[in-house]
Amino acid sequence: MRHQAKGETTMDLIQEGKVKRVLQDPDSAERVIIEFTDAVTAGDGAKKEEFSGKGNVATEMSHYLFGYLEGKGIDTHYVKKLSSNQLLCKKVTIFPVEVVCRNIAAGSFCRRYGTEKGTPFPEPLVEFFLKDDEYHDPLITADAIIRLGLAKRDELEFMKSVTLSTNYYLGEILKQRELILVDFKLEFGKTKKELIVLADELSPDSMRIWDSNTTSMDKDVFREDKGDLIGAYNKVFEEIKKAKPQDVEQRTESIQVIVEPKSGIKNPPGEVTKKALGRLGFAEVEEVRVGKVFVITLKRPLTTEILNHLAIMNLKLLSNPISETNKVRIE
Repeated sequence: MRHQAKGETTMDLIQEGKVKRVLQDPDSAERVIIEFTDAVTAGDGAKKEEFSGKGNVATEMSHYLFGYLEGKGIDTHYVKKLSSNQLLCKKVTIFPVEVVCRNIAAGSFCRRYGTEKGTPFPEPLVEFFLKDDEYHDPLITADAIIRLGLAKRDELEFMKSVTLSTNYYLGEILKQRELILVDFKLEFGKTKKELIVLADELSPDSMRIWDSNTTSMDKDVFREDKGDLIGAYNKVFEEIKKAKPQDVEQRTESIQVIVEPKSGIKNPPGEVTKKALGRLGFAEVEEVRVGKVFVITLKRPLTTEILNHLAIMNLKLLSNPISETNKVRIE
């Protein structure tokens, strides 16, 4: 299908969603153009209206926030802003999973568990949802995602890590302006080079934001008919632009590399430990294998490139590929 954006060059339409279109970049097979519309939807599209200027503010905010996160070391699909409602982005294959991070109970979480709206969580909560309109984007466990072949375990751990970093960086600039990041939804994609990057958009369409009086400044204004949607979106963006990203401290992350002796390889420390446990009365112990754990602290958010570097570290220094196995655990 062909699509002509605002009287300009005709481009191939790759996908049309509820509020955005994905167009093929005519200049590069490896890039796409994300076009934001003025549509706003709720309830799986059951409620839908057009709000003049919504596409523009969603574009501007996504442009600003993707750039901010890139500056903090988070890989995204963003390349540059093309127009008031278009972003040029890397072409990615989107994982059919939405990642939601919650700091405060609201929305579907309260309906699902009966939790009182506004209850803060002691730590951010990350949930996965299946991207499927027919089944209303149901909550899905990591094990189910893996069994269905939608993503691998290490890919989910990576997405969770990036989501928590995004939560920190977005939350900090909003906090500077006395705004509260309640929860938000992210999507991830994989590039042709197998790099996993943050994709889709970053705007009040996909976030729940409250002011200091817990007044909604996001799509809940539309969902619950609370007032001026575009006014709320513009207010959030104006406040974000007044924040000082340079004052947000860099978030460190830790990775564990667990090294174990291969099965069938003699492990004298394990044998000594087993004998000692036997003397202490733990006769049920069949085998003990002693390995080692490296805890590596990163000074920037985790990226696919860093994981690739870690694989080289394992081969060259951290483990012996002949006698040991290793696995990476993202904390």
